[in-house]
Amino acid sequence: MTSNRSLRSSITDVPGVRVGHLTVAEGEVQTGVTAILPYAPSVRHRKLFLGAFEGGAPSAWTGLEVAEDFGTFASPIVLCNATAMGTAYDAMITRGYQRDAELPVDDAWPPIVIGMDDGYLNDLRRRRVGHEEVRRALDAASDAAPPRGSVGIGRGLVAFGGKGGVGDFARTARVGAGEHTVGVLVAANGGGPPEGARSVAPGFVVIVATDAPLWPEELRALAEGAVRGMDAAPVRGADARLALAFSTSNAIDGSVQAPPAQHYKAQRVGEAGLAILIEAAAGACRAALGRALTEAVAVTGRKGRTAAPLSADAIARICP
Repeated sequence: MTSNRSLRSSITDVPGVRVGHLTVAEGEVQTGVTAILPYAPSVRHRKLFLGAFEGGAPSAWTGLEVAEDFGTFASPIVLCNATAMGTAYDAMITRGYQRDAELPVDDAWPPIVIGMDDGYLNDLRRRRVGHEEVRRALDAASDAAPPRGSVGIGRGLVAFGGKGGVGDFARTARVGAGEHTVGVLVAANGGGPPEGARSVAPGFVVIVATDAPLWPEELRALAEGAVRGMDAAPVRGADARLALAFSTSNAIDGSVQAPPAQHYKAQRVGEAGLAILIEAAAGACRAALGRALTEAVAVTGRKGRTAAPLSADAIARICP
């Protein structure tokens, strides 16, 4: 059983999760950075379980393979344009060691950076995003409901022939005697370029957060289930679709000091509970995509190109 009773219907309804945007709107440079923090910056040496799903064309990211090998991660998740990935990775390492000089390199920490092609509206050659922009996006992260549409990484995105963007949503799901929140953030970039434009390398990025106690394999299923929430949208087969799902429960705290033989006690929701959570993730993903498109504004950028928001009827067809 799922509902929309989450207070703000935002991914930040999941306790501990924070989102920050940095937007750059400077003529032919229309881009930005979006940062998702899985827990408060004051927390040290915490690892969370993670699962990933990828469909369509290959996506560009850093740190994800290491996180999948461990089944855990301990890094913010940063979304930026493709040419800023290396800069963002370096900026996050610098920030990590400034916060914690003893930060271990083997604690599943490598920064997770996901690159998206916003080159239709943004002049990628100018490489406008630097350390400062990444830092400001991370520092801006808050547990308030974040802005949506043409902000952060959503600034230069195009989708379904019009303006793409970033949006989020959350649903609550009752599993047994408990109730859990599933929050989803979507960056929409694909489904066909604006009319008359060359095709751009697209990509839909979906970040799923939940306070339900899930393990990596269950989180992979949750990530795929969230993406399936977009099945009704006219997404092309070549469109990259990358989803990451993480749980703020079953956290591993103090892992650096913990003895190797320490037993780990975890909770489980079972197959029936996972099915309920997947349904919630699919619905939240569909609603987050709708918000990304509905709250986008017209943006004029590279070579004078303009991407206008889609009509309400078009969005209703994409996100029924």
